[in-house]
Amino acid sequence: MTKYKTEFKVNIVKEYLGGNIGYKELAKKYSIPDKYIVRTWVNAYKTQGYEGLEVKRKNNKYTLEFKLNTVNLYLTGEMSYQILANELKINNPSMIYRWVKEFREKGIEGLKPKKRGLPSDMPNKDKNKNLKNKSNKTKEELSEIEKLRKENYYLQMEVEILKKKIQFSQMTESEIDEYLRSLDH
Repeated sequence: MTKYKTEFKVNIVKEYLGGNIGYKELAKKYSIPDKYIVRTWVNAYKTQGYEGLEVKRKNNKYTLEFKLNTVNLYLTGEMSYQILANELKINNPSMIYRWVKEFREKGIEGLKPKKRGLPSDMPNKDKNKNLKNKSNKTKEELSEIEKLRKENYYLQMEVEILKKKIQFSQMTESEIDEYLRSLDH
């Protein structure tokens, strides 16, 4: 998607807030591919002001815990992606959608940061050393141990998510709002 200058976004939002023109007409007038882009800008401006429209030169890096809490809030609450994005000051609600989708498909592994770039063609000597384990365990035994560790990790995360779900179900809306604000650094 094309990056638009902050002043351009502000002008369009102010034109919309002037009340004389809708999302679709503004998108057409300024050759913006989709009216939802304009709607997102208006929403960001209403909830975060000028800062919500600023062009970010670097990507935010969200921790695994933050992503997991956000996904959990979406799955256990009655908040839409947009409302949750507004509460957590995330400019792009589709990011939350992607986190939820990846969590549903791959579990917590889907929320972990992905390695970037092409994989190395260089052999990894450390991995080969692990195969010649001091206790002479076979490759199959080592892979079984690794598989059990992963399964244990997933089960621990599932328990944590269920605990959070129970915690949120017992909270009032104002307590949830207070919790969300405490996540915002």
